[in-house]
This record gives sequence, structure tokens and C-alpha cells, in this order.
Amino acid sequence: MYRVSKIVQEQAIASDSVQQFDLGVNPLSALMIGLRPLNDTGTLANFNRVMGLCLHALQIRVLYRGAAVFSCSAADLAALNYYRHGMIPFEANGDNTDNERRCLCLPLLLGRHAYDMDSCLPAAIRGELVLEVQFDIAITGSDGLRFDVEMIELPEANPSHYERKTTINRTFGATGFNDVPLSIGNVSRGLLLFGTTPFGGASPAPTWGRLETLLDNEQVGIAATDFEMLHQYHQLLGIMPPTGQRHSHIITVDGNAQTAVATLAGPHGEGLGEGWEQYAYIDLDPTRDDAHSIDTAGHNSWMLRVNAETADAVRIVQVERVAL
Repeated sequence: MYRVSKIVQEQAIASDSVQQFDLGVNPLSALMIGLRPLNDTGTLANFNRVMGLCLHALQIRVLYRGAAVFSCSAADLAALNYYRHGMIPFEANGDNTDNERRCLCLPLLLGRHAYDMDSCLPAAIRGELVLEVQFDIAITGSDGLRFDVEMIELPEANPSHYERKTTINRTFGATGFNDVPLSIGNVSRGLLLFGTTPFGGASPAPTWGRLETLLDNEQVGIAATDFEMLHQYHQLLGIMPPTGQRHSHIITVDGNAQTAVATLAGPHGEGLGEGWEQYAYIDLDPTRDDAHSIDTAGHNSWMLRVNAETADAVRIVQVERVAL
């Protein structure tokens, strides 16, 4: 049986800060991270959608005996949940009225699936497992941040492995070929890519251009793909795209000119298109059974090679299976 409990009671976050919270001692499957800001929408154009609300948590880390088993921003977590686990972000009271309280719940999975008895963090001693969050309490469009966390434990689990998700930050010094070394020693299940410059405009030049993955300098997995193509590989998952929430209507103004008016679909997860164009995912575990995952144990190098089209900042979130 699983057990759900409140590990961090809802509380106000008084200042921009990095705070730590002790987690439980039983095998841990998932954390449910709650971001609860107030709308600051006296200027309606400042209304924050899902990826905007994520800016309240600049960094989320789960530390086990001082080492990170999970580390990324809340925005990257939302993207990772979609690409890795097929979860489209959802929120309560996604309204744009000034000073209304909203609640965005971000699942943080520590195994291949939630509730997976074989794939989760093992039991720990009190104090060994810590959640660390870097908060930004007031951003354009929302303030008055409150925060809470619930956890899903599996008291009877005896897992064989957990899933580690950690971030590499890099700024390309020049366009052209750049190599990004990745960590080795575990089974690699995927790579979430964030680029500052997306594919757009009349002459697109995204940060991530053409990509390949190399194990001991030999192509494996990705021999060649372009970022704008990889950006759309989520279609193979058979789930709705995160950009599917926005649409537009053509209306006639003053009897002549036609104008496209963007609208938001539904009361939850509005405007998911904002920010998603900067992400793509290299899925090395598409069948979710490690049939295509890359075991890097015993190898000398595992890297991502990119022919960058714009020289600016990128992030890579590695998804690895760590054996216990």
C-alpha cells in the first residue's frame, strides 16, 4: 500500500531565500510540490500562466546524504514531467482576477512511474533525505507566495533502482560545434534540453542546432537530428502537445479588417505554449523498459555534441537509472 502525507504544511514564504525541509524515512516514490501565489494582475497583461508561475521556484533539489538525486528548476520539472512521464501541467483556480490565490501542483517523480514498488528511493534514516528549494516570492504577475509539499511513500517497497534527474548548465562561447560531457556510470534514459533561443522568425537560429549523442566517441541513439524536429518528437508518445491549450479566433472589426484574437482554452493549464518552444527531449527509454536505454558503465565518455546556431545559455537535465 502507498501512503500520502503532508511533509510541509502550507506556509508563507516571507523572502527570496533557499530553504530546506526534512523528508520522510520510508521508500519515497514522489513529491507533490505546491506553489500557491496570489495574482498581481492589476495590469491584466501581467497574468502568469503555468510556466510563469514556475519562476517562483528557481531551483528544486532532493538531497540524499548530501548528494543531489534530483536538481532542476520548477519550469524544467514541468517540461520533464511532460516529456518523460506524459503529464501535462494542471492547476487549481487558473483565473486571472487580481489577488486571487492559485495552486500549481508539480509532481516530482523519483522512479520510472509513480507508485512503482521497484523504482523509487530506498528507506532512509531521519535527516538523510532533504528537499531544498530556492524561492522567488514576487515575480511579474504574481506575489504573496505560499508553499506546501505532500509525499507518496511506499512503506513495503524494496526497490532495485531509482531515477536520478540532475541539471548541467552551459553557455556556448561560439556558434558551431560544442561538446557537452555527460555523467557516466549509470543507465541513461533521457536528456531534457533547454535553449535560450528557440526556433522562430524568418531566419531561425535556435541555440540547439543539429545534435548527436556519442558514447566513447561513437554515435549511439541520436546520429543526427535538428532541434526543431526533436522538439516535436512528443507526438510519438501519443499525448496532447503542451501548446495545445492556446488557440485563436478570426473576427471582423469595423466591418472590414479581420483580426486574430488569442484565447485561452479551459480553466486549467492555460497558455501552456509560453516557454515550451525552448524545450526538446532525447528519449532513450521510449518503450519504458530500458530496451533502448544506454548503459554508460565501464565507458570513458558519454557526451552530447551540438552544432549551435546561436551562442547562449543551455540546460540539460539528465535522466538516469541508478541501481541500488
